[in-house]
Amino acid sequence: MTGKAIEADDSGISDEELQTSMMGFISMYVIDPWRLRHDNDAYYKDHWNHLVSTLLSSNMHWSCYRPRRGGLLVGDNPVCFSGVVGTPPEDIPPAFFDHAVGTGFHDFRRLTLPLGSRLAVIMSRDPQDASRLRVADINRYSVFNSREFVAHNPDWAKAHPDLARELPQLLERQRMVAPAFLQGRNCCSCSSGLAESEGRRWSVSPIRFCRRQR
Repeated sequence: MTGKAIEADDSGISDEELQTSMMGFISMYVIDPWRLRHDNDAYYKDHWNHLVSTLLSSNMHWSCYRPRRGGLLVGDNPVCFSGVVGTPPEDIPPAFFDHAVGTGFHDFRRLTLPLGSRLAVIMSRDPQDASRLRVADINRYSVFNSREFVAHNPDWAKAHPDLARELPQLLERQRMVAPAFLQGRNCCSCSSGLAESEGRRWSVSPIRFCRRQR
């Protein structure tokens, strides 16, 4: 779903104008339909929301995923697209679809939404995904959909050695693919470390290389 970043300088408009335009788009197609959903005097077309219509359609299967031993990663992009339905675009390598590249709401296969180390929501067009997916699969989608970082409890590697051994390879693969859709964004801090969130400590692994490292 994520494509290349748009640079305001290339389009001839300022960053503020671009942000205003994007917020107007979000307001028109997301916020306003939600606000009007119980307004009986509003036109039906003003109630309609493409995102809600897709996610609540009869072919979308929702499940809560609760791994007994935990081990799920979280990241800066919690809504993770993976897979594709129908005929995929011929000019996009199949593996890219798990990085949320080349798909949209009309043809994604599944969404995974990790809410913590022991809970994720799975929304899929395949009813078997909920029983087929494992922690390693959901973590892979979390890394491949993240643009800045993924995070876990500091004791995570000790408690989940198999998952920990796989993480560096996933991060390296994402760092190879990410520059294709991170053009024009500011350089991030590349230092790993601990972050504070609601009184809890998280180990953070950055996704992107600084430009000086490319």
